[in-house]
Amino acid sequence: MKIDFSYRKKQIVSNSGYIFKGRYYRCSYIRFPTLYKRPEPGTETVELYNFQPKSEIRASLMILHGLGNSNIKFLLWMGKQLASVGINTSVLILPGIYTRVENGSASGVSYLHPHIPRMYKFWEHAVVDSLSTIDFLEQKKLWKKNNCVLGYCLGGMLSAIISVLDTRVYQTIFMTSGGHLPSILMQSRTTRFFRKIIESGFKSEYHLHDKNRLFEIYEEQLPSVKKMSLHEILNSEEIHPLFRIDPLSYSHLLNKSKTTFIDALFDTTLPFQSRRLLYKEMEGAKRYIIPIGHVTWLPFEYLLARYITHKVHIYDKNVAKRLLIKEVIEDPLDEF
Repeated sequence: MKIDFSYRKKQIVSNSGYIFKGRYYRCSYIRFPTLYKRPEPGTETVELYNFQPKSEIRASLMILHGLGNSNIKFLLWMGKQLASVGINTSVLILPGIYTRVENGSASGVSYLHPHIPRMYKFWEHAVVDSLSTIDFLEQKKLWKKNNCVLGYCLGGMLSAIISVLDTRVYQTIFMTSGGHLPSILMQSRTTRFFRKIIESGFKSEYHLHDKNRLFEIYEEQLPSVKKMSLHEILNSEEIHPLFRIDPLSYSHLLNKSKTTFIDALFDTTLPFQSRRLLYKEMEGAKRYIIPIGHVTWLPFEYLLARYITHKVHIYDKNVAKRLLIKEVIEDPLDEF
């Protein structure tokens, strides 16, 4: 079973408006029709929160959030603070999550559903929306060569694919992310819904209902996948379909000198094996193990924000002061 991350590029026409502003930035809520060919009803419109510096844009950042909804408000804080130091920061709402849930479903379910065609559709859609968002930012002169993609959890898994597909991504940061989808599907507390569907009698021709056989297939095929080119990963009929959406498959193709892996020591959401195996495949990348959990890192975003400024080479004396400033949200109707 093949996967298709391609789309037809074109000039993107958007609807947007300032929703609030701070001392050093303006935030726009931007919407445009997805360029993905087969969107589910309810996911047809890309939604983007863009925090644009009022002064010179010195770098660009795209943030890809996780599977749940609660992390998004914390990541919006990152947008405000980083824009204040000159980094145009875009928070993309992924299809199938938050305000873009498909009709009749629940947030995030389709990314890890036992029906492979449904699963593929949402990974394809998320990748296309991410790449076309870079297109849009380029068209608006908001995407600089000095840029970074920050992926949290699911967003990190998608970042592995995006960073391999598109050379416009300069730096990639994986935040509390993992690989090895059999471990995530069978052991994570986040994917209990997956196991309930399987227990209800769902049968899959790809052994998703047989934990032992699924793990065996991965062990047998992973050594070959780690040697494959991008074209082979996307098109080979010899590998299990999960490999096409597993960051483990793309890790050996990443530029390790431009990759950072931040792991949470007390992460109980993603299985230890999932996180360990992903970093093992990223040997050579920078790795930081922080004594926090999967979600409890969010209140300490200042430290991550400082690290991002370092990765995009912003070092001046105003950085620390502006990252810590308590922004007062102003009325967008006031004169700019």
